[in-house]
Amino acid sequence: MTLNELISFSGTLISNITSEDNNINRKALLDYVLPALSQSRLTDSDEMSESFFQREKEKVEIDGYMINETQERLQLFLSDLVLPEGDLLIARKEYYTSLFAKASNFFIKAVKHQFENVQSSDPAAVIIKSLETPEFQDQIDVVEIFLISNTISVERRGNLSLRNVSFPDETIQVSYTLKKEKKSKSFKLKYQLINLNRIYSYEMAKGNPEPIVINFDPGLPALRATNNTNVFESYLAVIPATLLVKFYHDYSSRLLERNVRSFLQFKGVNKQIKETIALEPEKFIAFNNGLTITATDVTLDKVNGLVSIKSLTDFQIVNGGQTTASIYFTSKEGKDVSKVMVTAKINIVKSDEDEVMDDVISKISKFSNSQNRVSTVDLNSRSVHLVKIKNLSESITDPAGNKWFFERIRGEFNTLLKINHKRRSEIEKSYPKQKRLSKEQVAKYYVAWGVTPYLVRKGGEKVFRDFMTFIQQDEKEKPRTPDSLGRPFYEDLIAKAIMFKEFEQIYGSGPNAVGQIRSSVVPYALSLLYVLTSSNGTNMFDLGTIWHNQKLPDDLRKFSKTLLKLTHEWCKEYSKSDDVGEYAKKEELWNTILNSTEFTAFSKEPATIKQLEKYKLTAKDYKKRYMVDTTSGIFSAS
Repeated sequence: MTLNELISFSGTLISNITSEDNNINRKALLDYVLPALSQSRLTDSDEMSESFFQREKEKVEIDGYMINETQERLQLFLSDLVLPEGDLLIARKEYYTSLFAKASNFFIKAVKHQFENVQSSDPAAVIIKSLETPEFQDQIDVVEIFLISNTISVERRGNLSLRNVSFPDETIQVSYTLKKEKKSKSFKLKYQLINLNRIYSYEMAKGNPEPIVINFDPGLPALRATNNTNVFESYLAVIPATLLVKFYHDYSSRLLERNVRSFLQFKGVNKQIKETIALEPEKFIAFNNGLTITATDVTLDKVNGLVSIKSLTDFQIVNGGQTTASIYFTSKEGKDVSKVMVTAKINIVKSDEDEVMDDVISKISKFSNSQNRVSTVDLNSRSVHLVKIKNLSESITDPAGNKWFFERIRGEFNTLLKINHKRRSEIEKSYPKQKRLSKEQVAKYYVAWGVTPYLVRKGGEKVFRDFMTFIQQDEKEKPRTPDSLGRPFYEDLIAKAIMFKEFEQIYGSGPNAVGQIRSSVVPYALSLLYVLTSSNGTNMFDLGTIWHNQKLPDDLRKFSKTLLKLTHEWCKEYSKSDDVGEYAKKEELWNTILNSTEFTAFSKEPATIKQLEKYKLTAKDYKKRYMVDTTSGIFSAS
């Protein structure tokens, strides 16, 4: 990476976040970068809860927040957008420090009840109210602040050069009363600067996770189990539970390989882990199967002839995630884990070829989890189903003779521009921003058209995993080969993307929007439309009309606005939490709305029935569009 490369990329970034009416704003910068953070596993999702809040006199500002799936980490987001005419080169660390302080001040003032006159309609009211409660304070251990900036960090002394800038963790002490018990705890504040240096790195990494480096001090005694220097080497070790608590506190679910299994509170095996820690901690090592860990590099010492592991690069727990999380949350409850030891098999995978490394790590993960039911969905962008979609995007033109660009690998479009820099304007004209789709966007749009909108709200890798499962099965849940993904499938895929994008546009953003929960309402409204146009388990909506028009017809657009407004009301009415965005991740909200008297009444209104009949296929038309010869299989509308 060079300074000239970053300056060139800055122009590409501005172009990518500039709207059709030449508007450039911070929200667009966030929308561009959040998927990269999710792919790099710095966040659990690419969907933040918007809470644009600014008080200049109090030096407070945030743009949004996330709460991770295991609920112990709060992530705050603040953006810093420098327009093309501004100075992108930042040499003073204080520039970033002052911005970070605005977000940390927000957190500190909220937990200390120092905000006054915050209206309930304010987008930040929910998170402020939550931070004021002792239950939330007891739940959160780490606050991670992301400053997303399109500036370039440089060193001006001597020759102008790029500079790595990092910020130390901080702690603040808070006292509160929970269930009549006085408590005091320390919150760790972590600072993540996502400047242009890192954004560009994410583009070049093509969506690969940002590696975790774990240091052991003192070193971790280990036994070398095998040594195949060409592919991998393995070590056996015993890790103190106190170290696992520290690692999970620092990195949370980023430690757990691809979320192979989610943490299921203290049920089943997790409950047994908790009981063993409380009653027989010395026997934990005998009762538990331990961990399987992968890494791509290891630093070793030899002490008295014995191997000692000093560090592991690209550390991932591919089996034992529930054990790790259970130990952490048991410790959080105040239980002593100092006598608990955990066995670990540590595999160092070494290869100069990404495909070989991916294959070995994938097999280690698969086989080490073989005793449990674990999804073996390939999340890699090399998936044959994704390759087929890419091929379809390159061969199929819309009715106007244009193509959509499917970005199977992050940064693929920017790479295309870089390689063909003399044809840049031609390529950008051929593929306008509204016709470019990342695989994460495709996953979101595809899953929203169905009966699981709550999965869409989880975003990022989770919805992508669901998408990969769905496209590998037909409507009867039988395996679907890539060859069975043909033109009808692709046209419907683009139609779903068009509908999602237009629903977002109709809902709006800012002061003139329907509300402040667009990321929840849009997938819920689309799923309700799916239900309204389904019969006997088959969706009959004419997605082909959307494909041919490349937009929603005017009457359907008007109907969609009504549906969005009603869905907004129902989400707020039936949410059992003030944080509707978080509650919308639960299947419970979807089921409640789906079975509500209001939705039932709306579905039976003559105006609703008349409007939707216009866009439902007849059985004959459905068969004509989706049924093909037996060698190709059945194309499903869903």
